[in-house]
Amino acid sequence: MRGIAEEAGITFTGLRHHFATKDELLIAVLEQRDLEHSAQQANIHGIGLLDALVSLLDQVLDEPAITEVFTTVSGEAVSRDHPAHHFFVQRYERIRRQFAEELATAATSGEYLAIDPDHAAILLAAIMDGLQLQWLLDESVDAHGAFLAYVRLLRGRQTGTPTE
Repeated sequence: MRGIAEEAGITFTGLRHHFATKDELLIAVLEQRDLEHSAQQANIHGIGLLDALVSLLDQVLDEPAITEVFTTVSGEAVSRDHPAHHFFVQRYERIRRQFAEELATAATSGEYLAIDPDHAAILLAAIMDGLQLQWLLDESVDAHGAFLAYVRLLRGRQTGTPTE
């Protein structure tokens, strides 16, 4: 935390005034990241969500340090007594609901989805996070290509681009 305070141009005491623990600081960083991602997707609806998620995955892969923090803390937060447990429970509830609603809207408006929107929402979150973990462990993993393949399958297509 001393190094973070120094990089931020504030004193360690000043940083501790806002964040009593390292966990509080990490949770605040993850909350800010989620707010930024939500703002980017605020006007994306229906099937456009899938293309937006492809772009989002590319963005997080371009931010390996924050992606590593996210992946590490999310793994630790499965313990109910972890300070970030509540954050991740709420986060996954929110994104599953958002994904399912947008995919249901797409299906209602005539877009074909290969599986139920609720199941697709769960899988979208799981695949995105799982690909991030695999890529962090081995940068040769083609996370972008694998996610595009899933999006194509979800749309009932095996070839082409996600918008075809």
